[in-house]
Amino acid sequence: MTRSLVPRLSALAIALSAMTGCSDTPESAAPEARTAYVASVRQATGDQRSYIGTVRATQRGQLSFPVSGKVSAVLVEPGDAVKKGEVLARLDSIPFAAQEASAAGDVARAQAALDEVQRRVERFNVAEKADALSPAEMTAAKAELAAAKAAVRNARAQHELAGWSQGEATLRATFDGVVVARNVEVGQSVGPGAVAIQVDGAGRELSVAIPGSARLDVGQMVNLISGSDTVASKVLRVDGRVDAGGVRTAYVAVPEAATVGSTWSVQITGADAGPARLQVPFRAVLPSAVGGKGQVLRLAKDGKTTEIAEVSLGQYHGDWIEVSGQISAGQRVVVAGAKAIRPGTQIKPVDMKMGSEQ
Repeated sequence: MTRSLVPRLSALAIALSAMTGCSDTPESAAPEARTAYVASVRQATGDQRSYIGTVRATQRGQLSFPVSGKVSAVLVEPGDAVKKGEVLARLDSIPFAAQEASAAGDVARAQAALDEVQRRVERFNVAEKADALSPAEMTAAKAELAAAKAAVRNARAQHELAGWSQGEATLRATFDGVVVARNVEVGQSVGPGAVAIQVDGAGRELSVAIPGSARLDVGQMVNLISGSDTVASKVLRVDGRVDAGGVRTAYVAVPEAATVGSTWSVQITGADAGPARLQVPFRAVLPSAVGGKGQVLRLAKDGKTTEIAEVSLGQYHGDWIEVSGQISAGQRVVVAGAKAIRPGTQIKPVDMKMGSEQ
């Protein structure tokens, strides 16, 4: 009986071996590719950052009274069209008329005093020829005459000033335009130089605040964008002074039909904008121990295998950063989680939408 059991056990072992050889194990299956967000390397021409500007009149008049006084009349309202020379507002003229009358009286009195001194000097001249006057008396008379003449000149100057002040109590438009602001009311006291009425005349320009370090030259071509409209334009002038905040103002030509107070976006274009630059999302950059350097995980030609690219870092532009090195426009880079992905790993790329600031 023992001899008959051995062949049976051998046959069972062979069968089990065959069954084991035919089975599949889970460990032999290929790992599933990891999903990762990617973005394309983009090319920006020079400084493509957008600057927001406000349309203003090229010819602007911030009109003020050069003298102090109380407003007696305001004849215009914002939105009124005015002609050059048209009266816009007046100050109370009574104080100015009184001042002029007083100055006229001072002139008359100074002139009368001068006439009297001149007659006395004439008598002294006759006496001097007859040796009836001492040199000291003649010197004193001449000094009195000089003082009287100076008094007349001063009185006349004050009279002219009073007349000028009375004339300046009327505020007139200096050119044809439209009233855009009225800062005074009847009965209000105003000082010299305080803007009373603002008038906008012909012409339109865009006032744009730009960083003091930004390159923008007179005559440089730019694009103006308002809604869906894009208009080619150029820089008219740039303030040389940079304010305490590091900002200066540039003025760009806009269409005559542009509404004062409306806003336009300004973008630099063409060769004047500077050399071409590459940008990647800054979240795609792996830091390096070397300053100004970094790495990005880009996709190989098959579009799914990752590989390391060494890059040099430049300026930030919103969510993007300038790079140069082992990278070219159009290549795709892993945006987030690149540190956890080993180079050579295959991924399922998903395009990620990024901000458009350049």
